[in-house]
Amino acid sequence: MREPGTTTGVLIVGHGTASAVGAEECRRVAAMVAELLPALRVELGFLEIIEPSIDAAMDSMAAAGCREVVVVPILLFAAGHARRDVPEAVLRAAEARGIATRQAGVIGCHEAVVELARLRHREAVAGRPPVAPTRIVVVGRGASDPSAESQLRAFAEAAFEDAFGGAASVGLGFVAAARPTLDEAIAVAAAEAGDGRVVVHPHLLFHGHVETQVAERIERARREHPAIDWVVVGRLGADRRVAKAVAERARQAIAGDARMPGHGGVTGRHGPGDSASHETR
Repeated sequence: MREPGTTTGVLIVGHGTASAVGAEECRRVAAMVAELLPALRVELGFLEIIEPSIDAAMDSMAAAGCREVVVVPILLFAAGHARRDVPEAVLRAAEARGIATRQAGVIGCHEAVVELARLRHREAVAGRPPVAPTRIVVVGRGASDPSAESQLRAFAEAAFEDAFGGAASVGLGFVAAARPTLDEAIAVAAAEAGDGRVVVHPHLLFHGHVETQVAERIERARREHPAIDWVVVGRLGADRRVAKAVAERARQAIAGDARMPGHGGVTGRHGPGDSASHETR
């Protein structure tokens, strides 16, 4: 995306998805990041499923003359992909091409994404009359990482604890691998809401299978609890605020910040063969 000759590049790593819509949303965000970082070469590589792969993106970096690459996982939280899968895949690709890398933090609780989550909430309830009580359920994808619950809770508190004048209570649910499950969260929300409103907020970047799963589960909740006003909030999507957060994480890593705000990703710098220094804690 940039002219050859630059020595430092930014590699945005997406998870990869079978959804053509989700893949295109990720590509659009990467293009926005490139616009926000005009002095750097920016490439997108996917961890799995679709192209371009991390290897292919690193080839492009090497061909453009990049000798150091800042790796920015376009992930909301620091779990298995950010802590293990992305660093390992990047390390293999970088060592094969003699490129030094450092990994930036995940998006986490970046203020731009907190602002976007609130906007998506307002969009979802726009035009509906106020209803009390209101319960907000923030839904995460889920991970076996024991910090999954605390990371999602931190985001939910940052986005919603004081956003609506304290008029709504906030709970969590996970689609897979963590507790409380989505079913458990819906049961609690339904009991608390009575004949009020439940706003389900899937905290997801792009379209994919998880968003579909949540929508299907809420359709069942509507049949099970018809007195409740069930509202489903849209995903974050290909919004410039997401790109702003990703670009800021890249800048922080380039500046040498050791700890990324929002879930404590640690910037690890290493050169070819220096696998021990490539670590996120």
